[in-house]
Amino acid sequence: MQTGPKTAEGKAASSMNATKHGLSSNKVVLPGESRAAYDRLVDTLMDEHQPDSPTEALLVEEMAQAHWRLNRVRYRQDTAFESETLDAKLLTLLHRYATTYERSFFKALQTLKQLQKERLAQPQQTFVSQEAEQEAFFKMMDALTAPPKPQAQPPIAPVAPTAPVAPPSASLAPNVSEGMHRTTVS
Repeated sequence: MQTGPKTAEGKAASSMNATKHGLSSNKVVLPGESRAAYDRLVDTLMDEHQPDSPTEALLVEEMAQAHWRLNRVRYRQDTAFESETLDAKLLTLLHRYATTYERSFFKALQTLKQLQKERLAQPQQTFVSQEAEQEAFFKMMDALTAPPKPQAQPPIAPVAPTAPVAPPSASLAPNVSEGMHRTTVS
């Protein structure tokens, strides 16, 4: 009875037994690919998008995985076109994977941008001590419960003393006996 490999190296090698093209592998970085290059890609995307929560970090990681796998598909497409005979079935499969990874990348990017937009739109909470909060509350209550202040009357402008009025002179006064109309006789 066969029980399989016992060592870590043997288990790692046997886990790749069914791998034909690696396009549907659970492993992001396959043997023969550079783990350091993948890590640089993740770091670059993290620096660019500055995730602020675990969810945002997972979305950036998903973008990196989709981009890495998409590059693997493109490499396979290039090698398929360089062969002497075109394998239509393989090219169809590669196109399907390319479309899937592109959608995955842009969906993660869209979701990340939406989360960041919502996060940035939220008002920032600032720290206020309990003492300052209580003082502000009591001032507000004092203002609300204080009796109304009397209305201030505008100051009255002083009136300058007036000179006594002299009676009109006789030449300017109308002749009472004649009424208001004077008639002249020539």
